[in-house]
Amino acid sequence: MDMAGALLSGLFRQQFRTVVTDMKKYLEKELNSGKQEFNIRNAIKSDIITRGLRSALATGNWGKDR
Repeated sequence: MDMAGALLSGLFRQQFRTVVTDMKKYLEKELNSGKQEFNIRNAIKSDIITRGLRSALATGNWGKDR
């Protein structure tokens, strides 16, 4: 049995990695298209972490097979 803190930190880490990966893909796409300027707000999808945490708390599914 895992403690709540360990589960939350693992889930946050996983969701944060997703945000960083998505941001990297967006920025690479924008830079490769030749744009000189881009909006950083479009690169960061801040709701990914919120939705992931909310879903885990509501369903009890922490993303690991237990």
